[in-house]
Amino acid sequence: MTKPAYKTPLSATKINASEATSFITDLYQAVDEKSTSKLGVFLADDLRFQLGNFDAVIGKEAVLEANENFFQIIDSMAHRIDGIWAQDDHIICKGEVHYKRLDQSELTLPFATVLRIKSGLIQDYQVYVDVTPL
Repeated sequence: MTKPAYKTPLSATKINASEATSFITDLYQAVDEKSTSKLGVFLADDLRFQLGNFDAVIGKEAVLEANENFFQIIDSMAHRIDGIWAQDDHIICKGEVHYKRLDQSELTLPFATVLRIKSGLIQDYQVYVDVTPL
């Protein structure tokens, strides 16, 4: 197992606010860089990932492939996190994501993410966002 990139190791069963903030900051830095290699260190091998109302994707390799495909349809993105909450083995965050499309037009959308953490890695990754305007 690859060691996670984030600075603060997560507790096995109960995540505190500081751990959650560090984890979310580092996770969304990897996402905004469109780096599947950096994103991969956060993901459990058997995770479940769902973006908006798309079908869930199961397994780390399938999730990384789905993210790589998504990264190719946009020029860039930047997440602004407005709130982070930790409850037992879950981290929840909300904010806005600013997209620059391939045609260089721009769009900002609200989002929320719910993560379930197991052994320091994301076991379930649910992103609530409507990306149909992209």
